[in-house]
Amino acid sequence: MCAICDFKIEFDVSHPHALGVAVATRDAIDAGKLPERLFDGPLGNMKMRAAAIDALKDLQRQMEAVVPSSELIALPDFYVLLIENATWGFFRATESGFDSDVVPDVPDVTAERQSDRAIVLVSAETTMRSMLDNRFSLQFALSLGLIALDAGEDDRMALLTMLERALAALPSTVSG
Repeated sequence: MCAICDFKIEFDVSHPHALGVAVATRDAIDAGKLPERLFDGPLGNMKMRAAAIDALKDLQRQMEAVVPSSELIALPDFYVLLIENATWGFFRATESGFDSDVVPDVPDVTAERQSDRAIVLVSAETTMRSMLDNRFSLQFALSLGLIALDAGEDDRMALLTMLERALAALPSTVSG
């Protein structure tokens, strides 16, 4: 499980790709390609945060259920940023799945050299939930700019391949 999901750490950090993903998300919602998730009322922010954490946990469960730990452990450490309320997840694979006790450093998202930046997948919760519910594919989300992956080419390919495999598994074993 990612450390963020259990509220062990908080980052007051955004990502340079967050605005582009937010604009693409709004465009997709307006075009009817993506559902709008509204969390109104006095507990709206808390409900939005809980939905983001649930999406991160469901992503983790889906990856662990589909991808053998021997393949997960070969992946680089990476972050997932869900932009609606800046909910961060950190994923470090171990022999028994993702480490639930890790406390990561604040991600460096502004270094000029890619090799010095943290690997970050940027998405909206509604996009992540739609992929987890098999409403559309990772490739569709990437093609619309609903997801950005800030990583070097080798790490990018490894993560996209693993995510594609985990999200394409049918039937979906994850529900929201």
